[in-house]
Amino acid sequence: MSSNYIQDYIKAGNAAIAAKKLAKKLVKPGESFLKIANRCEAEIIKNECELSFPINMSLNEIAAHYSPPIDDQTIVPEKGLLKIDVGAHYNGFIADSAFTINIDEDPKLQNYVEAAKEALEAAIELFNPGIKLYEIGEVIEQKIKNRGLKPITNLGGHELKQYDLHAGPFIPNYKDMVHNQILKQGDAYACEPFATSGAGRVDNGDHAYIFRFLKRVKKNISYEHLGYMNKIENNFGRLPFSPRWIEKNNLIPKSKIQRILEFFLGKKIIGNYPILIEVLKKPVAQEEHTIILDEKGKRIVTTRE
Repeated sequence: MSSNYIQDYIKAGNAAIAAKKLAKKLVKPGESFLKIANRCEAEIIKNECELSFPINMSLNEIAAHYSPPIDDQTIVPEKGLLKIDVGAHYNGFIADSAFTINIDEDPKLQNYVEAAKEALEAAIELFNPGIKLYEIGEVIEQKIKNRGLKPITNLGGHELKQYDLHAGPFIPNYKDMVHNQILKQGDAYACEPFATSGAGRVDNGDHAYIFRFLKRVKKNISYEHLGYMNKIENNFGRLPFSPRWIEKNNLIPKSKIQRILEFFLGKKIIGNYPILIEVLKKPVAQEEHTIILDEKGKRIVTTRE
């Protein structure tokens, strides 16, 4: 581990902040999701960091995991809640951060945004050594309910470790006492409240646009597939990736990408992240910051200016 890991987290956080600032400028009705995604991801690289996952651009009832595929034709609509979730890393230390854009500043939808913001701010204030994770969930739930909405209970925050986006303990978005781990010095978490007027749960959608390398396979695999498997592992490691990146880096011919990914899914060489949809198809807002307790227990938020 880097002896200066806190500075590595902060550098990654600054790259994520830059990408979020750019997204705020770019998101306008009629603008291409693909253009926004490519430019925001490039902004992270411009800030001397690497991508820890493909940008998520999840609209309305899609809570998470929509990332523009190759040749995506989606454009920003006239109204709605668009969640922008970005991830950067430096030396493997990950900053994960999200915010919600209320496209036409609809007052009713703004209530969802404010609920998620207030929940996250309350969680950050409580984030100290000795606090149990379910206590954070309790304040998140209360802030969201205060605005007449519900937290999404089967989504939540997650521990971060070097090159590991979902490292273990889970921060619930409600008081779930199963999650009784205690915060300690040196911990790093992404905390992400989701607010909705729906049932407060998400289901997997039918499509996935984000993938992750899981394991190497040697049996019943052709030399061609072995070569592509090596390229994916060498380029992306165990962090999530987008097919757009495969095309951009010329790892697999464009005409073969979908077929190769389906083959690798069948062999369990890679896994995928289906889009997550609120079960009653109600709008969802999300806010997220990366929070670290340094070696002295001091709280550092890497993705908030």
